[in-house]
Amino acid sequence: MGDSEQFVKDLVGDVRPLLRAPAALVKAEREWSLSSICAVIDARKPTPLVVTSAIGTINSVLVASSALDHPLLQAFLQRARELDAESALAEFLNSDDAEAFSEVYARYSEEREEKGHPVWSVGDSAAFAAKSREAWHDRELACVAITPGPTSSTHGVLTFSLPLDWLS
Repeated sequence: MGDSEQFVKDLVGDVRPLLRAPAALVKAEREWSLSSICAVIDARKPTPLVVTSAIGTINSVLVASSALDHPLLQAFLQRARELDAESALAEFLNSDDAEAFSEVYARYSEEREEKGHPVWSVGDSAAFAAKSREAWHDRELACVAITPGPTSSTHGVLTFSLPLDWLS
């Protein structure tokens, strides 16, 4: 079992009673739509928080960034994890892709200023919506967990689904 799988297993064990309410709402739904329910689990603190959300409004619970989907920004964030943010920024601003990177980094900075620190990308959110539809048809509750990262300013995102009958 991988680290992520074990984390989810332990987390679900901790919050299973809190997932019963959103599971009951999904059970009562007659068809999947963007109004269908999912569970958001914030596991960054010692006591996880569970929030019930509609799929279509999940980005009002989890801040999403359109800039995060850009390959240059993804490469920069990876490099920042390897070095540090300041060194990675200097490297990218002095690269052959400096102009394109500057544009996407400016957009990312504007998004952070307007909405706060993004949890995931718009692409991640869309993929989760598609995954939630599959989960609904399989009679499962779609879940997204925000996990602690290696540093206090970072996090991870895990998506999974749980059988409704097991939760009720």
